[in-house]
Amino acid sequence: MSLHSSPRRSAHIRAHADAAPGDERALSPEEERHGAEAAALRILGGAAQSQASLRRRLVRRGFSDEAADSATDAAVRAGYVDDAALAGSIVARRRGHRGTVRIVAELRARGVDVELARQAAGTVPADEERAAAVREARRRVAQRPLPDDRTARRREIARIAGALSRRGFPSDAVAHALRVVGAGAEEDAEAT
Repeated sequence: MSLHSSPRRSAHIRAHADAAPGDERALSPEEERHGAEAAALRILGGAAQSQASLRRRLVRRGFSDEAADSATDAAVRAGYVDDAALAGSIVARRRGHRGTVRIVAELRARGVDVELARQAAGTVPADEERAAAVREARRRVAQRPLPDDRTARRREIARIAGALSRRGFPSDAVAHALRVVGAGAEEDAEAT
């Protein structure tokens, strides 16, 4: 099955797309598969999708499970859907300001297999992730400097730690960033 349909077939599919089940105007299984393939192309024209998210969107648009599976399989065979490439692309875009924990969660939400998501996120070196956590912590301290009062300072450091954790940085990267930022702020306080 190809993902390309003729203009005449597409017009027929669009004209009958909202036919009720049991209606004599209802689409045949082959027409529904062609309609699902056309819808898959429109979906993929907007943004890259994982196999699971493409299938889910086709079912949500009213296509049967069989038609959605067929269209998704055709898109994979044609090279339009590649979960590994999607995962790599998302990791490359997010790695400078989000931690791997959050990146894996985003990939899972998009329907990427958990092992594939972990493998893609595993390409981020620990040093790079720690450096990103330090940059984020420094940005937050620049916006709201650490107070001199010890209790208020601890509260502010805890707030930063929570923010870094929510951005998906693992606990070792958060601890490293807090040590760097806390030590830098103490040196600044001693210099004044």
